[in-house]
Amino acid sequence: MTITIGSFSTSVLTAQPFGYEGDARTGLTARTFRVNGLLTSAQWQALVSEYGTWRNSRLTDADTLSSASVGTTVSVSIASSNGLSISGLACWFTEPPSGEQAGPYISANATLVDAAQALAVLLREQEKSRQNSEATVPSLGTVTLTRATGTSPIVTLTKPMLTRQDGPSVSLTATGVSYVTGALAAHKVRQIEGYLTTGSYDDVLSWYDETIAAIPSSTSWFPISPPSATAEVIISGGAKSTRYSVSLTALQII
Repeated sequence: MTITIGSFSTSVLTAQPFGYEGDARTGLTARTFRVNGLLTSAQWQALVSEYGTWRNSRLTDADTLSSASVGTTVSVSIASSNGLSISGLACWFTEPPSGEQAGPYISANATLVDAAQALAVLLREQEKSRQNSEATVPSLGTVTLTRATGTSPIVTLTKPMLTRQDGPSVSLTATGVSYVTGALAAHKVRQIEGYLTTGSYDDVLSWYDETIAAIPSSTSWFPISPPSATAEVIISGGAKSTRYSVSLTALQII
């Protein structure tokens, strides 16, 4: 059998090259390929050179999870090993070349991984970690920012939203008796914090612009602070997307 990594090639292998890494119980595994054999001095130099070239480029790649891209890879081909073969597969090194002198040869080892499968495992692990984290948060429901036309954005709440403001205040008289001032009532307030599950942040801004442009009716919810938002990249089903978390405050008109 012959294994080729870029410009490096050898057919003197002392172990079959195919394997897997990862957690087999969850299926989060990726194919690996081992170089284990006796190399000439020229072959050893070629293997070390391939690793060095890949390493130097890999260092400049964008963060793998942020980019959801395999970035720099090295091409691996294996000709028929016990009925298994690959051709021109994009791989990462997982273990750099190591070697021991064995007479005129170098007993060398190196391990590579199928870059696409390894990336899929990393993205799925990140997705599961986020899902587990969200599962610990109680379900607080959703709130719809209703628009007359266009998309009405829906916010999945991450904090309880109901509170009160403008209630009466209490102070002490000169004789030390409590003295209540102000109306014996309070405004109902929604402090909305959560992430968008329907609509976009532009829809939230449109809802705000349209709502403040009209005279509010009794019991309607009127925004008393403009919306703000933050964005984060999330992975769902192996696909990268941007999720917007929004924050705003609305008051119910009495």
